[in-house]
Amino acid sequence: MKKINEENIKKELPPLQMNESAKERIHTTLLNHQPTSPSKRGIWKGGKWGGLVAAALGIFVFSLLTVYIISETEKEREQEQYVLAEKEIQAVYEEMEGNLQSTEEGQLLNPIKESKMKSAQSSLEKVEASSDKEELSSMMREIDIYHQAVPQVNELQNQINDVNKVLSQNVFEKDLGEKISRLKSDLTGILKKFDQRGNASLNAFIGEYSAQMSTLEKEFKNYTSLQKDVQDLKKMAVEQSVDAREFELKSEDVMSQVNRLENKKMAARMEKEINTAKAEFQQLVAKAEAEENKRTEEERVAQKRREEQASKPKEVNSSVPLTKEKEESVDESSPEDELYPMEFTMTDPNGHTFKLSRDFSIYKIGKGYDDIARKYGARFYYTPNSDVSNVIIGRKIIATVSLVSGAPVEYKELFIDLMSYKSKKYTREQFADIVDTVIQSGEPYKVEEGSAGELLSLENGILRYDSW
Repeated sequence: MKKINEENIKKELPPLQMNESAKERIHTTLLNHQPTSPSKRGIWKGGKWGGLVAAALGIFVFSLLTVYIISETEKEREQEQYVLAEKEIQAVYEEMEGNLQSTEEGQLLNPIKESKMKSAQSSLEKVEASSDKEELSSMMREIDIYHQAVPQVNELQNQINDVNKVLSQNVFEKDLGEKISRLKSDLTGILKKFDQRGNASLNAFIGEYSAQMSTLEKEFKNYTSLQKDVQDLKKMAVEQSVDAREFELKSEDVMSQVNRLENKKMAARMEKEINTAKAEFQQLVAKAEAEENKRTEEERVAQKRREEQASKPKEVNSSVPLTKEKEESVDESSPEDELYPMEFTMTDPNGHTFKLSRDFSIYKIGKGYDDIARKYGARFYYTPNSDVSNVIIGRKIIATVSLVSGAPVEYKELFIDLMSYKSKKYTREQFADIVDTVIQSGEPYKVEEGSAGELLSLENGILRYDSW
């Protein structure tokens, strides 16, 4: 009977897997067991079932102890697994926070090793479900989001660094503005993807890219704006469209802005261009003054001759023609005839009325254009307070001189003279070759140099020259 009971108990209770601690507690419990007193043994001994009950009771007590010890052992094992998972996840989390805090602007964010990620995730999976596990799971989700964000923000940072490198160079790439626009779009996508998903440190870190982009965009706009100011200054110098005082004030204003640039290479190049423009302005002013003095002297001499001629007896042979010089003197000394007055107004086909002037004491460079126009029986007029000028025969405009200049193909030679004089970049022969090539091929001629450039084209029988 005893053997049968033992077999039944073995079937009901599975084999026990006990660690050394459990074995030690069972051993201690059994050793400390107090034997039953002789009087009590006598009672049981006398009973028919005494031995069987005693055995069953012992097995029952032993089973209870075993179940208790196994339960405690299992709790210890679960606690050990939680402690291990907490330790690994906390270490990875602290590494993530450290990377976010220590990475300075312009640097790349360090990733977390895959082996650490997998080990932490494996430890978490072994922890039983509980409120404590949910806290660890929340930390692990933040780590995973960080792991996803690192390659994307590093790619963005590399592109920002590339743009900053270009901005530190002497000449920008022509598509730099488009590249900055693409970067802004990429940043918007990253902010939208990770906003409110990661932890506070990651959100703050990604938010810093907005400040970088704002600085970069502002710097680029500042450079391009200054480049335009420098080009405008050069144009003023060539066209002598303002007086010396206004040109000097404009030069000082642009130079003060250039001196505040962080890009010293760019600042040095712009400063050189400004100084070149100032020198050219002074040269042209001096040249215009010399020409004006020459004309004044010629006028004085002509006037003196007229006075001498008037004082002589009128016995000059009328059959003797006037010399060319005499004819020109008479022509120049007389007022402009009705065909070419000093100032008049015109109305274009669109009904827009504008003023034209030949007062070259104000627009001094106009004298050079007028000399060219006279070769073709025309006159040069400018519109005050604008950058538009025209060459006119009678009351017909045959050429324009501005940022966008033009003339019909029939006035090609006049156009070549005007534009080679305007650009100061080509000799007449060089510009004539370019014009002939465009006329023959029909293809435009284009040159781009940083933010400046030129375009010569033929449209509907009109030669057009753009410069910027």
